[in-house]
Amino acid sequence: MNFDTYNYSQQLKKDLEVFQRWQVLIEALSEANQTAEILDITKKILAFDVHKSEIMRVASEHWYPNTHWIAVAFSNLAKMTSLSHTQVILPKMQKVAELHFEEFPNAAFQFTKAPLAAGGYYLEEISQNLRVAYWDIVNKRFYLDTVHFMKLVQTEAIQIAGVEALTIFQKRLTAISYLLKDNEYSIDIVGLDMTDTQNLMMQQKDLSAEILDSLFVEAAKQNFVLTLLQNDKDGAVLKIGSVSLEIIQYRDQQEHAVWQYDIIDNNKRVTIYTLFQQLPFFANWYEKWFNEVGLKDKRAVFVD
Repeated sequence: MNFDTYNYSQQLKKDLEVFQRWQVLIEALSEANQTAEILDITKKILAFDVHKSEIMRVASEHWYPNTHWIAVAFSNLAKMTSLSHTQVILPKMQKVAELHFEEFPNAAFQFTKAPLAAGGYYLEEISQNLRVAYWDIVNKRFYLDTVHFMKLVQTEAIQIAGVEALTIFQKRLTAISYLLKDNEYSIDIVGLDMTDTQNLMMQQKDLSAEILDSLFVEAAKQNFVLTLLQNDKDGAVLKIGSVSLEIIQYRDQQEHAVWQYDIIDNNKRVTIYTLFQQLPFFANWYEKWFNEVGLKDKRAVFVD
């Protein structure tokens, strides 16, 4: 076969143009400081096919997968909220960046690919392998994993950091979700927003008396008093200082008993996750009866 030097040089030129377009995207992401801009560039990065190059092939320790760029984009959003410092760290011999949030010095987070045909990524705490959220840039979805987040706030790393750190972290995630919502995202962060701690719906209707009775028993063991509501509400209330956790029942149009959590906190600093962190008996009860009393969230996207 004859070697055509000119044709070879033209193909190299095309390959270099591919990598030039890639470089422009990465540089743009490094400089982006507006939510819409960050999301648009990241979406283009995810869709980019560098393997359109026919001669030049990527085989480098400095070539990173999509999960790495998702982490970089998320860190940009986190920095925009200006709540506390965010570090992007690339551990030696790894290909995906870790996110370190100042409020949790003993925890590290990373994005992994979600096993879904629709796409999307999980933000996970690495050491405990617990998901925080699901982020789908293509289909504009951001959902909190209420099950794993409940477990995360009880881990040693989060407990050591304390309630104030959890408060900052919740505000951080809420602020990011607001940025995404302003860009027409579907958002579900049930229980996380400190300004929206009421009407938190449970998974199931028509709970058995055994479930609520067991919470009365567990609370009493820890010297907490769960009492029946005395006003026009039907349910029970647990007082924790100036904060009240109300578990309320009402009837829907089909006469089913619908249950919800209402957290009454005039200072707007306590959420259901704060209570999970501070009240292990409540978290244990919640986990035991999760299929009935768990928060109604977007469970379909969280695949184990």
